[in-house]
Amino acid sequence: MKRRKMMALLTGALAACAMIGNMTLTSSAEEKKVVSFYMWAADAEQEFDRAIVAQYEAEHPDVDIEENYIPYAEYLSKLNTMAAANSLPDIFNLPEGNVFEWGEKGALLDLKPLYDEAGVKPTDVAIEPTIFDTDEHVWSVGYNSTTMALYYNKDLLEASGVEAPGTDAANPWSWDEYVDAAKKLTKDGSGKSPEDEGFNPDDIVVYGTMMPTDWTKFIALLHTNESGVLNEDGTALGISQENGIEVIQSIADLGNTIHCAPSIAMAKGAFADASTMLMNGQVAMIIDGGWALANYTNEGFDVGVAPIPAFKQAADISWTAGLCMSPEAADNEAAFDFYQYFTDFNNSVKAANAQGVSLGGLPHTLAVFDGGENEQQWIATYTKVDATGMCTAFKNILQADTTVLGDNVRVKNFPTIMDNTIVPALDNVWLGETTAEEALTSLDLSDVIDGYWK
Repeated sequence: MKRRKMMALLTGALAACAMIGNMTLTSSAEEKKVVSFYMWAADAEQEFDRAIVAQYEAEHPDVDIEENYIPYAEYLSKLNTMAAANSLPDIFNLPEGNVFEWGEKGALLDLKPLYDEAGVKPTDVAIEPTIFDTDEHVWSVGYNSTTMALYYNKDLLEASGVEAPGTDAANPWSWDEYVDAAKKLTKDGSGKSPEDEGFNPDDIVVYGTMMPTDWTKFIALLHTNESGVLNEDGTALGISQENGIEVIQSIADLGNTIHCAPSIAMAKGAFADASTMLMNGQVAMIIDGGWALANYTNEGFDVGVAPIPAFKQAADISWTAGLCMSPEAADNEAAFDFYQYFTDFNNSVKAANAQGVSLGGLPHTLAVFDGGENEQQWIATYTKVDATGMCTAFKNILQADTTVLGDNVRVKNFPTIMDNTIVPALDNVWLGETTAEEALTSLDLSDVIDGYWK
């Protein structure tokens, strides 16, 4: 009898301890600071973001980052719904073209007071094209950056006797030098180039380059010709004026007249994977974004990287997606602490090296470009190839005074102007069915042109 009573008492005591233990665990969990975090990242990019979040949580065990990854096609619609309900996440991605608009409407937290309180000036820690700011407000600081560059196959250049371009952003190839190199690098089935007698444009086995017809690429080239989507004061189209027309027609001529680039149909078909074509030796040079670097380094391909060719002056564009905070998160100290952590590219480098994952973009944090330990750690994240020359080229481009914030961020109504009007107007130019002058001078966008955000 006594034994049964003792067992009952023991069982009851254990149950009570378990309840207390559970209550303690629950209480501890409830005391964790929670930060909601929404991103559109997928695949390798999402894997990388998760690595940084896990790293932060390991270093800050009292904070729980609630990650949510929404497909990009659904992302903005989801955020709009949340904004309408005043239920935006503490921290969230925002397409670069929406940041200033949302900030002006009061849908974003002004980060300037938080940075001021922390004694931090964003322009002292990050390159300017990745900071979404005005004189009075800071709406976002990027978590990486991108820009345009000229990628090239070193072996093909050497075989054709073409001296590789340098990495000095202040002294890029001229457009004419780029075209001359593209001609020499283009070979038909008999090994002839476009300027050789008997060259067969219908039997090309190696193309010197590809037409940079995506707006990210031709906008950067516009800036090398003292132009842009809009004119200097933002009152009219710049691309439809003389300098803009020259750039667009020169791009079209690469494939349609000079025959040193595949046709637009081929570029959207068999040559759609430009990085693979360059690695396979089917294309010698391409103008592409910084995001393409991992395509080469992950394959262990020693790609050449240089500044884009220039018409009149060295220039380029740079930008990043927005990383914003909800106005409701103004008093969430853990949220701003994680925000600063996530937007410090040194932490991205640390996660990449520790977890063996590819970087999601190029550095934007000035301390990475220290010419010493930080820079070497960045270079070391590319484990399959010596990326010293590649990183030097991108460092020079990103830090150049002539690299400016992309028109996709600065121009008001950019999607309406570019995606809805200019891009469709250029389709027939790329096909060679009309001239750039005919296509662009007929455009009238006076009703939607509203200048620049900053």
